[in-house]
Amino acid sequence: PSDPHNFIVANLFIAACVAVPTAAIAAQHEYKMRIYQRTLEDMASTDALTGLLNRKFFKQFACEELARMSRTEMTSAVALFDIDYFKMVNDEHGHAAGDRVLREIAAVAYSELRGPFDRLGRWGGEEFMVVMPGADAAMARLFAETVRAGFEAQRHDGITDVTVTASFGVAAWPASRPIADSAHLADRALYRAKRGGRNRVCVHGDADRQAAVA
Repeated sequence: PSDPHNFIVANLFIAACVAVPTAAIAAQHEYKMRIYQRTLEDMASTDALTGLLNRKFFKQFACEELARMSRTEMTSAVALFDIDYFKMVNDEHGHAAGDRVLREIAAVAYSELRGPFDRLGRWGGEEFMVVMPGADAAMARLFAETVRAGFEAQRHDGITDVTVTASFGVAAWPASRPIADSAHLADRALYRAKRGGRNRVCVHGDADRQAAVA
């Protein structure tokens, strides 16, 4: 008769051989589900064209940032920018060229962010917003001027006769003020930049010192 001990060992070995691939398959399935879930979350939070945060999730980030600012009593800044004469780009070169411009403009602005601290989002159409935690209006102005110059120097495929520029509005964002209010002030400064000739940076409350480019 067979040794009962050997019989038990053999059964345990078979069970282990079955359990290992089953566990591996379960782990692989769980990993794929996590990737799938993360992909869905990324798709929901980002703008499909530029890959930046969309307006909904940018606002959500701003609310979280405001709560943090309230705890730390930290002041931040916002910059709002809008591509000048963007309709002309679409009308004269087509919407595919316009989409390329939006992607390239987004990439230039993104490259100037302060690592993981700043957030850049597509606010709508050809308008973008940056939140700079811990920055003041002077720092935001410097950022905006750097990005503005980068836009002006950028050359876009298929658009040889147009220099794409942008106008900027900057505003401080204290912890006592909702993001919507600071965005409104930045928008007013942006309107002043448009009215003053475009391709320039204007800071809310600083009408006498505009960083203008002739």
